[in-house]
Amino acid sequence: MVLRCWTCLAVVVLLAVVGRAADEFNMRVTTAGIQLGGHVSGPQVTAESLAHRVVLLEFWGVNCPPCLASMPKLEEAHKELAPQGLVVIGAHAQGGPAAAVRKTAADLGVTFTIVEQATVQGGGDFRGIPHCMLFDHTGTCVYRGSPFRAHDAILAAVRAAPSPILAGRTLEKLAAFNEALRNEAAYGPALRKAAALTGSKDAATAEEAKFVAGKLEAHGRRMLQDGVAMKEANPLGAADLVHRCAVAFKGSDVGAEAAATLRGWQKDKAFQTAVKATQQLAKLQVLRANVLKAFGDEPDGEITPQMVKAVPAAMKRQMAEVVRGIHKTAPGSETAATAGKLAVEFDLDVAAVP
Repeated sequence: MVLRCWTCLAVVVLLAVVGRAADEFNMRVTTAGIQLGGHVSGPQVTAESLAHRVVLLEFWGVNCPPCLASMPKLEEAHKELAPQGLVVIGAHAQGGPAAAVRKTAADLGVTFTIVEQATVQGGGDFRGIPHCMLFDHTGTCVYRGSPFRAHDAILAAVRAAPSPILAGRTLEKLAAFNEALRNEAAYGPALRKAAALTGSKDAATAEEAKFVAGKLEAHGRRMLQDGVAMKEANPLGAADLVHRCAVAFKGSDVGAEAAATLRGWQKDKAFQTAVKATQQLAKLQVLRANVLKAFGDEPDGEITPQMVKAVPAAMKRQMAEVVRGIHKTAPGSETAATAGKLAVEFDLDVAAVP
């Protein structure tokens, strides 16, 4: 399914899509109906691995300005709530080579999963992008529509969800883990405690401890493997994921391996340059998104001369500093070229930055 950006649709279709409330879409779609298509970048996920998780699926496109404006906001949600079980997936819906999609996502600082040719059974009743679907931990769709209006629904779904690590099970002997494991900050201590209880004389306690330890160990290994696999295509995403693993599983074997991996990467100058440049470009993209947001709840994605004139001088200086930093960090790179285009778009005086 190839969809066009809102700005490229006929006016009658545009008004029909924008004007529809979320409950006017088919809300009977479920996570079980998601077909993820081909993996492009970010952590590997499968349809099966989405069970018991809050899932935010956004259909977007590289040639859709509103989509590009929404991606930094989705990244913020991913950064904040992935440790509590949120899975964010960007489903590219405009066709084109996967390499171009991968580069655009990297330029935007996206570290969540990007796929292409994804579909949702019964969910093809929209024609404009960006369009997101939010599913709670039971697989029920609780929101559909603009990603710019989804924040409160996302937060509520995550807060209501039990730990995805437990895969729908409620522990009885280790009842304290039911709440503790809702945040990955507790994974390391929980793994150590569970491992120590696997030899309990109480059979039920030992069984639950083995279950928890096995689930946590598998999750930690998957985080580390995904991070290592992302190293070349998405340095920033790789560094973030392996760092999360090292922190979450500190004091365990997998945590030690993640920490050792990061130490090795710190000696890789080319990798560190790529990470720093991408971080700076992502910051610039967020500033651009903030400008768009200031001019309406549903930005059309275009930076007009009127907008440029209205941007405060302090913000322009900040953006110019970031552009200059990117050119200093990674001169001649594609990241620097993208930053240069943004500098032209905002008429930034990069040379004047001290």
